[in-house]
Amino acid sequence: MEENLYYSELKKSSINVDTGCCSFEDWMNDKKDNDCCKHKNGFYIFLNPDEIESSDEYKDDDPYVVMDQMKSDFQQRRLKATIDLIPSSTKSESLKLLDIGCGEGHFTDVIKKEFKNFEVHGLDYSVSAIDYAHKTYPAINFITANAYQPPYQDEYFDIVVCNNLWEHVPDPLQLLRAMKRVLKPNGLVIISTPSRYRFSNLIKVLVGQEIAFMSHYHVTEYTIGQVKEQLRWEGFKIERVYSPSIPASNFVFTIIKGIMRFFLSIFNSHHVLESTVFYAARKLK
Repeated sequence: MEENLYYSELKKSSINVDTGCCSFEDWMNDKKDNDCCKHKNGFYIFLNPDEIESSDEYKDDDPYVVMDQMKSDFQQRRLKATIDLIPSSTKSESLKLLDIGCGEGHFTDVIKKEFKNFEVHGLDYSVSAIDYAHKTYPAINFITANAYQPPYQDEYFDIVVCNNLWEHVPDPLQLLRAMKRVLKPNGLVIISTPSRYRFSNLIKVLVGQEIAFMSHYHVTEYTIGQVKEQLRWEGFKIERVYSPSIPASNFVFTIIKGIMRFFLSIFNSHHVLESTVFYAARKLK
């Protein structure tokens, strides 16, 4: 599988990891004639040596504490929404799926368990995160690489999942082009990202306060219209925009939320009030 899996956009040629990869130690000593290196624990790294240290945000701990919150309502809704957007009819098929920005692989593992016949891959920028994922979830092929430059063959994957990475990158269109390159014609892309004008931020707007990001790690957050336009611009047909409903925190907010939903329905608005929105789109042929 690996002989025909990896690809160098820079050289416009396939990467044979048996001949094109060196050891991690040689790589860090700037052995530039290789395409990648193999970590001592067995996974491949496709980052330049100078990127490795600066990109390793998981070096000390998971900054997003995903594992600690896996059973929380928020994470369970994210998982269910992602899985629900993958057609259940594909469970018996041997499709190829890539999880971009997979972190320590917790979500990737749930997808693999749900779709046992899938060939599942995970990519993240952090060596420490992939080291953990590779050791913890051996049924999945994890690599460290730049999401803007996924080192896979053109049109290799049937499905690309990108869970809550959109808000972390400065150029989502470049990321979308990279995803499109490795996706087969009519392939499915699933993106989740916070809604800029979710209920809590709309309340802030109404009372004249600044809107807030969900995390200080976010570069920005987008409206539903912006993400839909990004997908259309890069040649995707949007199949579904979906957001799991979250109960309001108190009775007053429940009433206000209900009134807002009513007015949104009157104007046939595509806007939703929930915090995270999921997009399913197909790559046009």
